[in-house]
Amino acid sequence: MRPGRARPAASLLVVTNASRAKRKRAAVRSAKRSRQNSWWYGLTAIVVIAGIALIVYTQATAPAAVGPYLSDSNNPTKKDTHWHAALGVYDCDHWMGDSSGTGIWVWPASTPSGSPARVSNTNEYAGLHSHDDGVIHMEPLVSAEAGRNATVGLYFQYGGWKLSSTGYSFLGTTVKNGDKCGNAPGTLQWETATWNLNTAANAKQKYTVQTGNPAKYKLFQYNIVVIAFLPPGKTLASIGNPPSLPNLETAVGATGQSPPTTAALPAPSPRATTPPGPSVTTTPAKVTPTTSKP
Repeated sequence: MRPGRARPAASLLVVTNASRAKRKRAAVRSAKRSRQNSWWYGLTAIVVIAGIALIVYTQATAPAAVGPYLSDSNNPTKKDTHWHAALGVYDCDHWMGDSSGTGIWVWPASTPSGSPARVSNTNEYAGLHSHDDGVIHMEPLVSAEAGRNATVGLYFQYGGWKLSSTGYSFLGTTVKNGDKCGNAPGTLQWETATWNLNTAANAKQKYTVQTGNPAKYKLFQYNIVVIAFLPPGKTLASIGNPPSLPNLETAVGATGQSPPTTAALPAPSPRATTPPGPSVTTTPAKVTPTTSKP
């Protein structure tokens, strides 16, 4: 095209149409990106809101801390670091015990320093143990035996015994549902109570018959736990309190604890959020406690 000569109208039309088409394509791409970004931002916002809501819900519904607690420098009075529960194991027609007496037994293992040990490893302290009194002493040294981990099953595990919903192996006796109890097949039954401090230690306590696996039962301060293998027609109510119950009062007094009123006692629960029954394996650090009887 010669200088100074006007562009033909047809050429201008082609350029204009091409430019318009290009702008249109750019606008379409921009709109798509905008929609994609909107979806992405919206999805991100939903995820963030859901995450915040989940955190709030988890914190709101998390179970409250519960004893027995580990001793630490922020708890100089050692409040709720040494709990006690009376245990009784009944076999058909008698309370189980050893040479210590009826319904009580010697703890089967000691550490080299003389503290109660786990039967599976006598170098490891047993934070749940007895002192020849049939009372479960809860003095946790590691978190695996504190709080919601303080169960009947863990006590049995530390002692080298076994317990389930259908039977037990304890002090050399093993029974399971269907085994003969006298002349009839027996079944495992169990109940719990909270010691009524306003009554004599030998007074009848208010028991609750439980179901499920007693090994998973979370122990509380002043609990009474009865595990019995009974024949048909024999009830838990008929066997009364375990022989260890008077020792519960002695153990509490010996540690200098002031028994609370009955209304202040925690309600026993057969459920466990912690879990660990006899099948749980713990590997706390090796330590030598300085506990003394009881």
